[in-house]
Amino acid sequence: MNDEILSPTINKTEIKPSVRKNVIPISSVSDLGTIVGEIHNQISALMEKIDTDVSPEFKALMEGYVNKANETEQIKINLENITFKYEELKADITRVRETNRNLIQELQNARDILKKLEFELNNTQITLKKTESEYKEKIKTLSTQNTELENKIKDLEEEKESILCENEEKSAELTENQENLRQELLDRNFKSHQIEQELIMQRDNFKKQVEEFDALIKDQTEKLELKTKEAEYKDALLNQFIKQTTTEKLKIQNTLKNDIEIENKQKKRKTWFFG
Repeated sequence: MNDEILSPTINKTEIKPSVRKNVIPISSVSDLGTIVGEIHNQISALMEKIDTDVSPEFKALMEGYVNKANETEQIKINLENITFKYEELKADITRVRETNRNLIQELQNARDILKKLEFELNNTQITLKKTESEYKEKIKTLSTQNTELENKIKDLEEEKESILCENEEKSAELTENQENLRQELLDRNFKSHQIEQELIMQRDNFKKQVEEFDALIKDQTEKLELKTKEAEYKDALLNQFIKQTTTEKLKIQNTLKNDIEIENKQKKRKTWFFG
């Protein structure tokens, strides 16, 4: 599930580190999106200008230009999807961890999953850094081609009839590609929703287990308190019995002692009388 969400669609065999210097760095995915958006706007403006026949050479240039623009737009969409789905999954995991702090084993599993996601994110970031120079070079090349194409448009206007049909076919192909991209986005959103539902179910199960555990602890505590009170009551009765027994024993001892003293006095008196 995690590999499907975070694995980039960029073919690693196509990554070629660039040695060019003095290139403006792209600090985030949003910066790359802005540049790609500008190129897309230039393409749209250029397509509106082309309403006349052009030569096969221009057709080849246009096809390469549009293909590169589509490739860049696809990369932008994939990067945005990766970032969005990672943030969403990370937030879900955080909520699950906060809800189930007392379930040690489940918490450890969540931490392992989070570490795996962080590792995959680091790999994605490394890949993005490696391809950043190549993207900048492609963007610069596309800008140069755009300038050259604008200069050639004036010479290619007389061939507009033949290229018009080809442009219509290309437009239909682009429309089909856009529909495919839209369907892919819907599929990814559906999978994301499924993941969210699974996490919610897991969270509810954890919550139910915690509630059952709390109820068990509460019941055991009440039983312990009842037994403690019962023991205290029995202890109080025992102390009272011991105290009462001791008091009665002392009374009996005092009574016997007094009787013995009286008897001894009587014996002495008899001895004196009959002496």
